[in-house]
Amino acid sequence: MEKLAIKPGILGGGLGILAGLIEMSIGAQILPWIGNKESPVVLGLITFFLSSIALLSVLSARNHVKLTNDRKLAIFFGVLLPAVICFTTVGRLWYLPGSLLIMTCLLLAHEFWFGQSKLSSPKIISRKFWVNQILGGIGSLIILVSVALGFLNSNFALFQSEILIKADHFRFEILPMDIVRFTNLAGGVTTVKDIEVSLVMFVYIFLILGAVIALISSLAKSRIFKGIGGILVFTGLALFLFWLPGILAQTEFPSVGFQNIIGLLGMGWYISAVGMSLIMITSLFQFQPGNTNR
Repeated sequence: MEKLAIKPGILGGGLGILAGLIEMSIGAQILPWIGNKESPVVLGLITFFLSSIALLSVLSARNHVKLTNDRKLAIFFGVLLPAVICFTTVGRLWYLPGSLLIMTCLLLAHEFWFGQSKLSSPKIISRKFWVNQILGGIGSLIILVSVALGFLNSNFALFQSEILIKADHFRFEILPMDIVRFTNLAGGVTTVKDIEVSLVMFVYIFLILGAVIALISSLAKSRIFKGIGGILVFTGLALFLFWLPGILAQTEFPSVGFQNIIGLLGMGWYISAVGMSLIMITSLFQFQPGNTNR
């Protein structure tokens, strides 16, 4: 089983490095294969770098017999995050290496936490969860559910405001994954215009990655990686505040003071902030119910 877990990862990492090199060198000539990316050289470099991390993570699992829980999570995330992120950087060229790396993640999870092999020490997931793990998991799920609902219901947008511009009634919303939507509500006909803004996508990537890392780390009882996940979510929320004036400047939203913009944040931002607070609190403090004797 150990070889079964390692070999797909080595092959996937190697193919990912090759895909990055192809995108850097001839990406402009094969745009349909790379998802019609505007910056193939930069994205190819990112793919090369992330694929190298995934390959090194897999190799580090092969070279160590006994691994600490945090080391296992570092290896797992070192494979999982490149596998997921590179689907957005290199298009079709990532289908095969990405699938192999995801398969490796599943096999590593079995080896590390559900199986009994050379790579695994006693199971870390028990039937009894401490309060901090439950709350950390709830905080992560709150963020993920809020983002998911943002696709279905604009009430869960990161920003939402209805204002008057030259006697016309407009609604502005910032939605996943990269949509700034402004709707003209004046008159009998409602018109909607969506603008794609890459900065919004970066914010949502931070939120989703941070929440996923915190959720898995809560299940795996790693306060260090749960804290890292919380920091990523915090970074996404802070960057959104910093970038918000520039994001709105790409629409017809009038120039207003920063304090006024803060007051117009959507329910999605505040829900994510609550989830981030639960993650950070439970990563810093250890809460245990009742008797703590083992």
